[in-house]
Formats: sequence, C-alpha cells, structure tokens
Amino acid sequence: MSHYPLLFSPGQIGRLTTKNRVVMAPMVRNYGDDQGRVTPRYLAHMARIARGGVGTMILDAMHVTPNGRGFLHQVGIHGDHVVPGLRDVVAAAHAHGVKIGPQLYHAGRQTKSAVTGAPVVAPSPIPDPVMNELPRALTTGEIQDLVEAFAQAARRAKEAGFDFVEIHGAHGYLITQFLSPFTNHRDDEYGGSDENRFRFLAQIVEAVRGVVGADFPVTVRLSGDEMVPQGLTPDDTVRIARRLEAMGVAALHITAGNYASYTRGYLIQPMAIPDGPLIPFAQRVKENVGIPVIAVGKIRSPELAEEVLQTGKADFVANGRMFLADPDWPEKARAGQTETINRCIACNQGCISRLFEGKDVWCTVNPETSREEQFAAAPPTASKMVLVIGGGPGGMAAAKVARGRGHRVILCEERDHLGGQLIAAAAAPHRPGWEELRRYLMGEMDRLGVEVRLNTRATAALAQQLGAEVAIVAIGSAPIRPAITGIEHANVITARDLLEGRATATGRVIIAGGGCAGAQTAEYLAVRGHPVTIVEMMGSLAVEAPMADRELLLGRLQQLGVVFRVDTRIMSMQAGAVTVEHPGGVEDLPADTVVLCLGSTPVDGLVDELTRVVPRVVSVGDVVQPRQVTEAMVEGALAGLSC
Repeated sequence: MSHYPLLFSPGQIGRLTTKNRVVMAPMVRNYGDDQGRVTPRYLAHMARIARGGVGTMILDAMHVTPNGRGFLHQVGIHGDHVVPGLRDVVAAAHAHGVKIGPQLYHAGRQTKSAVTGAPVVAPSPIPDPVMNELPRALTTGEIQDLVEAFAQAARRAKEAGFDFVEIHGAHGYLITQFLSPFTNHRDDEYGGSDENRFRFLAQIVEAVRGVVGADFPVTVRLSGDEMVPQGLTPDDTVRIARRLEAMGVAALHITAGNYASYTRGYLIQPMAIPDGPLIPFAQRVKENVGIPVIAVGKIRSPELAEEVLQTGKADFVANGRMFLADPDWPEKARAGQTETINRCIACNQGCISRLFEGKDVWCTVNPETSREEQFAAAPPTASKMVLVIGGGPGGMAAAKVARGRGHRVILCEERDHLGGQLIAAAAAPHRPGWEELRRYLMGEMDRLGVEVRLNTRATAALAQQLGAEVAIVAIGSAPIRPAITGIEHANVITARDLLEGRATATGRVIIAGGGCAGAQTAEYLAVRGHPVTIVEMMGSLAVEAPMADRELLLGRLQQLGVVFRVDTRIMSMQAGAVTVEHPGGVEDLPADTVVLCLGSTPVDGLVDELTRVVPRVVSVGDVVQPRQVTEAMVEGALAGLSC
C-alpha cells in the first residue's frame, strides 16, 4: 500500500494517463550547446531524473525563435536541427514510463540583446527592471510570425515524440507581457481590452492545436498573480483559465510572479518563504475549471503534496529544484523512505544564482546534478583507506561519495559535533535549510557506515598510523581579525563564535562587515533586542546573496531598526565606541560589542605535513579558498569520486 495514495495514483491529462501525480516542473539548466541543442550532459541529467520515479516531466522553457531565448546555453526548439537530440531525451523518459513534454516560450523583454544577438522585443517599449534594456515594440506582422513560430515549435515537439506541449504564459515572459496591462500598453487589436490582450495567447493555442491535432494535449502555464501594480490578479487568471478551458487546453499549471516582482520571493521561493506559498493560486483556478490543475512552488515534502491532492486544491504537484536535489525523491517517497530524501533547501546558491550569472545550474545539496556522466563511472575495483579531515559540508560530502564507492572512510572532526559552518549559517533567522542539510549529511554518515571520530585532531602521524592512501582536507577557514588600532581595548567577537554559541554580545552592537554573513548576523542580534549598526566599506549590503534573499533580508533588517552605514570604514576602536570614516567625515559610534564579519582565511597548514606521509592529498572547500557551501560540497564530492 502506498504511503501517499493519491500522489502515486494514475493521473489524466487529456488523452494521457500518467503513472502518478508527480511532475517535474520546467527549469532552465543552461546545459545546451551554442545552437540550443541537447548535449550529452543534458541528456544524462534528464535520464537520471526519469529513472527516479517521476510521472511527468516538463522540460526547460525552450525558445521558439533565436531571439526569444533568455539564457545563453538554453536548450531550444527553434529549428529542426534540435529535433534529433530531443528524440534522445524523449526515449530516455519513455524507457521509465514517464510522460514528457517541452515548455514553449519566448522571453520577450526579460532577456538581453547580448544573449539573443538581436534587439529585445516586447508588446510595448517598457524595460524590465531586472534586465534594464529597452525593448522594441513588436509590429503586428512580427506578432503573426511569432504565432507561427510557436506552432512550428509544437510541430517539432510532436516529431520528436513528445507526449504533450506546455505553452509558457507565466513569469512575465512574452505571452504574459501581452496578457498583462502592466506590460501591454498597445492601442491596436493586441492591446487595451481584456479580449485584445488575450488575443496573442488565443492565436498561439489555436495555431499549436491546429498543427499537433485536437487529441494531442496542450497545457498552459499561468501566473496566478503577477504581484505588481496593474499586473494580472487572481481574478484575471481565473478569467483567462476559463477561456483556455473552452479552447480545449488539457491542463493548467499555476505559478506566480514575474521578474519585476521577483524580489518578493514568490517566483522562485528562497529559504525565508514558507513551503507551498503558491498553492492558493492553484486552488483558486481549480475551483473555477473542470480540467486538471498543476500546483507548484516549494512543495518540498510528499506529505504536503499528498495534502494538496487530498483536499482537492490541485490534481498534480510539480517540483523543479527538488529534482536537482534528489531525482529519486518520488521513488523514496513511494517506498516510505522519506528520511533518506535529500531535500532542496531553497538556498538558490547553486541553481538560480548561477543561472542569472549566465552559468550552468548546479545544486548545493547534490553535487551530482550537472555531473551525472562523471558520477555514473563504475566504482573502483580496489578499496582504499580514505581519511577525511573536517566534518563540515565539504568533508561530509567527500565521505559520502567515497564510502558510497566502496572505500573505507574515516572522518575526523576536532569538535564534538559535525556540521562546520552549517551551524552558524542555520543560527540566523529564516535559514532552516542549513540545519536540514546538516542533518541529512549526518544521516548519510550513519547509513553508509562512515567511521566518524569526533573530538579528534587529525595529524600527519595519525594519517600514517591509519595507513591512509588518500587524505581529503576539509578543515575550512578561520575568521579574519584585522589589525585595527585599539582593537585590544574593545569587546570584539567574531560572528562565527557568536552564531555557534561560543561568544555572546552585550548592549549596542556594531557589525564590522556588511556582506551576507554580516547582514544575517545583524538580524540574529536585532531579533534578540540589540540595537545594531552595520558598518560596510562598500556602497551596498549583502551583495553576494541571491537577489530575492537579499531584498527580503534587507527589508526585515529595516523593520527591525538596524542602521546601515555604507561607504564607511572603521578607523579605530576603544572601549564603548568605534571611530569610523565616511564621505561626511569622521565619527564615533557607540559600541558595547563589535562583531567581526570581515571574511576568512584558509586553514591549510596541515596539507604540507600530510603530503609527506600520504600518497595523495586533496584540499577542498575553504581550505582552497573561502567561498560558499556550494563549492565546498562540489569539491568534496569530486574528491570522494576521484579516490
């Protein structure tokens, strides 16, 4: 008997019967080649997801014309040259009984000419606030060409063997730009009234269905609420949904937001947003149509997915990032092994942040994502003695992979607990995902039989005594304590000591350093009642944080009364105050405690000693260079893979 009876019951989308109600939501990976074709890397990634128990896969948003792409290495469906590669992806999905379809889209104003190689176009010449590039308004002739481009993309999809197509009418891309008065200021037959603004999508649906046939399922993705002034509202979406149902659309996929409302945290929900925030939008549509509705948006647990179905809020449940974190989560849930699911923690470090930097998508909690071909390598024929030094995320990732490949692994951690800097990261408010990751990795150490030695300082002598053939050094970094005049007279602690419980702050607090760690430390202290001032040399705070995380964090800090002092440098310290310099001059700020958040430096002294006694020594994470959890996890996993 299934632990989640509705989630793992068959579903129906038009003429298609799916093996369960679990859907992989579309998400651009940036794994395509320069011409938008499927690469071996993309194929291996999708094949890995297909074998994990998913019922339906909606592939990445695929541009229907070359000037419609939003990302440089996006897989497209804009020419017949892409069809052979797409056929391979379809075959990989069908081999596991998975129904599969592409998402057809055009970025419209939500791209850059540097990506498209052509001027950016939109219904009206209104720039997107994220992309900041003025688009050219499309002519009516160009609009008709785009309708035909969607139809030809659907033809290619059917020729490639796909089971359905989804039309992307959400997230502020071109179709939404026509639907919404927020972006459509036209005064012709494609603008003004609701009827006119719907015309572009209606023509696309008619043209697509005309090419693929009435029995070939066509689904549409809509934003339940754009969350911007004069944008589409839930009432608008219900009206559009009813019209699409009347046109023969087979299912509706309900999300929310656009780039202009991205920083509100609903388009791609960060860690600070509770699970399932978009479910009410799906429910609203479900209550007003008779066709299947797909819910999406940080539905990270099978329990929540089942509840959505049991209460009739939707007919299917989609996840995007969860399939990066653990492609096997559906099968694990079906088998009742939920404790082994590697959940997406919504950190957005490895996936969304990299994507908007023009890079390929990784996953912080699952280094195998994007490297499926590497991780598919056969395990070694001979087992080695692998010593992992450091029990943070990089060390545990290394131990997990090395042990999973059959090596004997001993992990030594100097402290009495595992987790490294994950503990400090999780201490700040609204950061529960880091503790989820720590607990998952500790569970993997137990499950795999890694020998963990706490309160153990690793040395070259110990490595020699154990007969280590490989040593993976993951002992991290140490906080920087600068030589500031008078620092010895002030009450100075590091953020790491504070957040890990080894130090306490009193009274009025100055945070020295306004990066992401400094801003999160400020929130930690402010919610405990401390008056907090952040002093940062640069002109902005938390610039390295994912975009939505940053805006939400800064907004909370402002509500808490935290004072921001940017373009400001600490000159000296004394008991009870710090002297700062800023464009307006020199000033003394009261400070009962100064918390240092000024970065860190690698702790790499052990490496040279180990190289004298261990045949192979690999450094990972902050030992190489202080960075984020993502890099530590990837480097640790690759070190374990290379043993």
